[in-house]
Amino acid sequence: MIVKDGHKFNCCESVLMDVNKKQHLPGYDEAAVRMASNLGGGVAGWGDMCGAIIGGVMVVGLIYGTNGDEPLQKFDEMRLKERKLTLELIRGFKEKWGNVGCCSLLGCEGCTPEERAKRGEDLRARGESHCDEYVDWAAVKTLDIIRANAK
Repeated sequence: MIVKDGHKFNCCESVLMDVNKKQHLPGYDEAAVRMASNLGGGVAGWGDMCGAIIGGVMVVGLIYGTNGDEPLQKFDEMRLKERKLTLELIRGFKEKWGNVGCCSLLGCEGCTPEERAKRGEDLRARGESHCDEYVDWAAVKTLDIIRANAK
């Protein structure tokens, strides 16, 4: 996870920030970071899809997403490419880590968001958390995907 000026950024923010540091992202700005600020912990700590993946998905969207004003055929083609690359990231993560859900990755199925946060803290305190690895992997994989599919 990225820590800057005492601020610890979540998994989604960290992937987005790390990728942008290594390759400038079009549209990356304060608004993009604000959107990512609520997507850690499987979206607001709810435990669904890992925020590291969501950060990678945001990167793919910034590069390959549509504006909504393209000719219809181009719009559809862009959406298909964006989806293909996003699914490549998700499948790769699942293959590497065995799951894409934050609660499953933390070993906390059925936990409340508060219990998941406590579980994450306990894992980090014991040096058993893999969240930093998920973030690092997602950033590298996302960069690999976008570089292999450069416009």
